[in-house]
Amino acid sequence: MIFLNEHARSIPAKILMALGVLTGIITAILLVSDYSEWLMNATGPVSSEGDRLRILIMLICCLIYFFRFSFSLLVFVQRKIAWLEAIVVSILFYMMFYYFCFSAGSYGGSVGVLDFIGVALFLSGSAINVVADYQKFAWKKESKNRGKLYTSGLFRYSMHINYFGDALGYFGLALITHNAVCVSISLGMMVYFIGFEIPLLDRHLKQKYTKEFEAYARRTKKFVPCIY
Repeated sequence: MIFLNEHARSIPAKILMALGVLTGIITAILLVSDYSEWLMNATGPVSSEGDRLRILIMLICCLIYFFRFSFSLLVFVQRKIAWLEAIVVSILFYMMFYYFCFSAGSYGGSVGVLDFIGVALFLSGSAINVVADYQKFAWKKESKNRGKLYTSGLFRYSMHINYFGDALGYFGLALITHNAVCVSISLGMMVYFIGFEIPLLDRHLKQKYTKEFEAYARRTKKFVPCIY
């Protein structure tokens, strides 16, 4: 259950969600490196022949995501997070980041143009997400804005610009893996945002800010700036 109307710190649940990302990254990196023979022996997979530079690039990108995601959860996310939601999200994120990191580490080709495009998309998406969330957070902290709908900053270009940033970042990570399944996962995340998360949030915002929301929805793209 997602609590949009209830506010709580939910620190333990947020930590669990962040750990899902971190443990997925660590497990995969260990499996594609030469630094954990005991783990490879215990779990079965053989050390990959992946490009070391790509492994390093993916590790850095995923750690950036981990710290950004953790910071956003602890600072920007004010709503209550149920334990069921935290458990499901942590498991899904573990599987996704494990597969992304392992796929990147298993691809033997040299780092090339596609990898740099992936990094650029990831960094751009991360920047969009952080800037948008910070702008909204700072605006809502001012008492004069209490009870008002935030529609400025990056949110003037898209009603859900933070979700767009996340989707762009996931797609960028998927490109670095050179793996069709990872690309499909990133596109699946985009479909999930558009088909579930965004409609759920829109219903909540329409109920809370009826006239403001309707006016905002008429003049602003829903997800991709200038397109949709």
